[in-house]
Amino acid sequence: MSSTNRRSFLAGGAALAAVPTVAALAGPASAATSATLPDYAPVPASALGPAVNSQGYYVGRIEKNLYWVTDGTYQSAFLTTREGVVLFDAPPTIGHNLQRAIDEMAAANGVSNRVTHLVYSHHHADHLGASSLFGKNVVRIGHAETRKLLARDNDPTRPVPDITFEKSHTLRVGGERVELAWHGTNHTPDNVYIHLPDHRTLMLVDVLLPGWVPFDSFNLNEDVPGSIAAPAKAMSYPWKHFVGGHIGRLGTRQDMVVY
Repeated sequence: MSSTNRRSFLAGGAALAAVPTVAALAGPASAATSATLPDYAPVPASALGPAVNSQGYYVGRIEKNLYWVTDGTYQSAFLTTREGVVLFDAPPTIGHNLQRAIDEMAAANGVSNRVTHLVYSHHHADHLGASSLFGKNVVRIGHAETRKLLARDNDPTRPVPDITFEKSHTLRVGGERVELAWHGTNHTPDNVYIHLPDHRTLMLVDVLLPGWVPFDSFNLNEDVPGSIAAPAKAMSYPWKHFVGGHIGRLGTRQDMVVY
């Protein structure tokens, strides 16, 4: 090192030594500064859903015999039919409360509370981790890629689907119709559009979070361009009610427009 550079280096070291330490900064002056910082704006009421009950869930009617369940963070939905219940996703945070919610609505309407079919939106554990709670006699339906990914993961809480499809599949149970379709990779390679035309409802998980901006890292999307394109594909369906898989309220078409 030259003498000039050495002098510059030593001068820099002296300057660094003069910088206050973290401990020094954490004194009364720092406390006074933090006390004068403005408060964050409150979360607007439009971003919040209904309060959960004492057991930690809320269940409500979407339209006719289609219902939704939330714990304030995750969402599921179910359709009661004359042959049993079709459940859409099984988030582990809701867990056994899924059956409690189904029991509540089934008892109120005099229909069966037995889950006969379980539709997978995609393979992620935070939306399917309670699937195994419904036993082996449930018909599970999902995309072909969902089956591949779940077979790879070998997670006993997420049994592989019994029925798979590549592009589209119509599920008919007890006189009800559910249209399932894959329109390319977005949040995951296997995320499907779940349309209930007779109930004016679309379920597309982890894309639109009604009333909120995307979560950190754009919801951990595996295909950002695909996810950016997904809302336009969703809007091509005729629907009024939207189930996004997260947050404590349903969505509307205006939510999708804003997003």
